Amino acid sequence: AAGFSETTMSCNGVVFKDCSPTFCISRQGIINLNKSHSLFSFRRRNKFTKMAEHFEYNHIPAQLSSIQNFHVKSVLCYHESTVVLHLVRNMMTQFGVIDLETNKFLGVFGKKNVEFVNEALRGEISPDGTVCLIKIPSIKSDNNSAFVFQLFCLKKRELIREVTLPFHHSLFAFDPRFSSSRIAATSFLRGEDNSLSLVQLDSWSVLRTNPRVDDMHSSLNPHLKDIFFAKDGYLIFAIMVSSGAGCCCREKRARRMQPVDVCVYIFNADTTQTLHCIQYNRFICAIHSCPVNYLPIFSNCGSRMAIVLNDKETQYDHLQIYKLPTAGSLQNRCRIRILQQFQYPDIIQRLPLPTRLIQYLQFQPEFA
Repeated sequence: AAGFSETTMSCNGVVFKDCSPTFCISRQGIINLNKSHSLFSFRRRNKFTKMAEHFEYNHIPAQLSSIQNFHVKSVLCYHESTVVLHLVRNMMTQFGVIDLETNKFLGVFGKKNVEFVNEALRGEISPDGTVCLIKIPSIKSDNNSAFVFQLFCLKKRELIREVTLPFHHSLFAFDPRFSSSRIAATSFLRGEDNSLSLVQLDSWSVLRTNPRVDDMHSSLNPHLKDIFFAKDGYLIFAIMVSSGAGCCCREKRARRMQPVDVCVYIFNADTTQTLHCIQYNRFICAIHSCPVNYLPIFSNCGSRMAIVLNDKETQYDHLQIYKLPTAGSLQNRCRIRILQQFQYPDIIQRLPLPTRLIQYLQFQPEFA
């Protein structure tokens, strides 16, 4: 569609097996999986996913994979050319950093803990690429369901700070307007299992909180699948998927299953106030489907959102495009209008404009 660079809205991959919440093998455009070494494919196919296999044989130094026995378990997250991998060595989880632009393995970080399953980890790199925030099970607590947020410096590969979470299903997202200092987090406050908070990372202090994110359930678990910001940072999106029917992968092809309910909640990113809720149905497995099948995509200017939905009468997918509320200053409104004039985002880099203005048009962080 005009104004949308991303057009992939379906994937047959299985989450935490073929894809991860932040890395889809069908949508991503940073690696070519066809270049994986076919020599090792038959031997590793049952043990590693396609993406893990690619990184292990193309980007991990030989001495790490063969001598030190490091293996890639999944792609935890990526931002531009920086990729953070979930590595396993001697049944212990660590993390590795790769710069795809220079094709260099930058090093390993994280304590040598027990090996964690991919489902237990969640990570995101800050908008300025300096830090990585990871949600990981706590090994200090006797409670098996205890989790912590750990903030790492990617340049030094050192732990900066951490905080214990009151709920194991807390999710987070970096505010793109701030370099690496602010996030939105769900269920971050003790006793508030249906909340959305704005958190300052240097002190873990809460700036704003919405105590009622989901109107249909008292807890966000297990319905909340993802939260993220709009490109300009003025809106927050929370994706809820009903999973009451459990796994329905076997019935998917025959369309004998009932469609799952998907809800997109939209919040003001400065006040956390609820603005809108969009509900629709999808013929997917709520437990194993790749998130691409229910996540919306956004136009280059960030003012429009596209979703794919189903109805019970036909087997066809339907595309709907929504115009999002325009927020922020006159400067942000002008940015939207400028970006709407160019079909391809790459043109922005070549405009005869000051560097700072080019960066603003490319949604780079405005504040420290």
